[in-house]
Amino acid sequence: MNLRCMYCQTLFGISRDAMLIGLQTMQTESLSYYDFHCPKCRRANRVERARLERANPNWQEAIKILAAEASSIEKETATVEEEARPAASKQTKIATGTKPAAKGKTK
Repeated sequence: MNLRCMYCQTLFGISRDAMLIGLQTMQTESLSYYDFHCPKCRRANRVERARLERANPNWQEAIKILAAEASSIEKETATVEEEARPAASKQTKIATGTKPAAKGKTK
């Protein structure tokens, strides 16, 4: 969705994810407006709930899909991290078994 800043008249776009976050925030906090910030002047521009809902029909289902994707990605990264941990512990054991650094002379 494209917005025009009310202050500097700069046209800027809002991603679908940002709109979904705004809709979810409005629902949880019982808000009727959400503020999107202009990338040029950094001022907040109010956008009505109805306008965001028109741009994202079935937004509640889209949020559920995004949440499911995020949880599957978290599970994948957790398994990758668990597989990497034993290899990292072996490397640290090898590194700790090396000779200590030589002490330099001090004047």
